[in-house]
Amino acid sequence: MNPIEMNQTELVERLLSITREIEQAASLADWPEAARLTEARSPLLMSLSADQDPAALQMIRRIQAIDEALLADAKTTQDELHTEFEAAIGRTRAAGQYQRIARL
Repeated sequence: MNPIEMNQTELVERLLSITREIEQAASLADWPEAARLTEARSPLLMSLSADQDPAALQMIRRIQAIDEALLADAKTTQDELHTEFEAAIGRTRAAGQYQRIARL
């Protein structure tokens, strides 16, 4: 649905729905899908108006809370992947050194 055709309540509901899809993708470590959904959500976020009713504000706060949790999870995952990468590089170097010494 085109954001121009939606009223603000429908827009916020759609944003929350997409945010939950992003949350689901992240829980499955499907970061490419989470990124794709985030890109699809961005224009909708830009379509929000400042004036929102209390129910919409509550949904927006829920979106913000989910986003904060997702960012923390993404950071943790990034740190874990970096640690695994560094360990793999260390093992590769050790294997290479072993092969060099074995050839002597």
